[in-house]
Amino acid sequence: MEVVRALPDLLAAKTIEQVKTHIEQAVNAIGFDFFLIGVEGKAGSGDPRYRVHTNYPRSCVERYKHQGWEKLDPVVGHCRQSLVPLIWHRAHFPGQASQLYEESVSHGIASGVATALHSAVHNRAMMITVANGAGFDERLESWLTETLPTIHLMTSYAYEAICRIEESAFECAVKLTRREGECLHWAAAGKSSWEISRILSCSEATVNFHVRNIIHKLGVSNRRQAVARALSLRLIHP
Repeated sequence: MEVVRALPDLLAAKTIEQVKTHIEQAVNAIGFDFFLIGVEGKAGSGDPRYRVHTNYPRSCVERYKHQGWEKLDPVVGHCRQSLVPLIWHRAHFPGQASQLYEESVSHGIASGVATALHSAVHNRAMMITVANGAGFDERLESWLTETLPTIHLMTSYAYEAICRIEESAFECAVKLTRREGECLHWAAAGKSSWEISRILSCSEATVNFHVRNIIHKLGVSNRRQAVARALSLRLIHP
């Protein structure tokens, strides 16, 4: 399939905008009009907990935010709780969520496929939903079912591309001083502040000062998390 052959280009994207372009081209080729990507922010990145990348109509997105629909959205709820792909349509929006569905339909968003994944490597959750304005029936259900493997594969490629791009940007933004790097290196080796002070010929208070700065720069809570974060960013090496 043409979409599958184009996935390496998605993985090689250099910017989030390029990722969005590749995703839009892929979903259009499959037969969908819209996509929405929700990805959990990396700890210490300074970004909101979830970042959203979409080609949904702006008025639709603004209305969704204003109404706080995320709390009632059954598609989002499903993706937060399960990695099983979901074929969604009107029947998935009962009660108060029916208003969300009717508003979505008015923007040409009536049915689609949603899937989520989570990687131990990046430790972030991500979901993708793709949609069009088609009314749901047995024929559409059969077609949507056929698209599930492709959508899930595309999600995996998009996940890797987005995580790589955002983590690379954060890595470039983190600047450690030479002394901070030395303290972090020895902390990763399991040395205490007192031991590091003996190695670097400085006071223990000075080491703790540098460690506090490191923790702040990496956006973590303690020394152990700082070491783990630094290793994932390749600021230090095992």
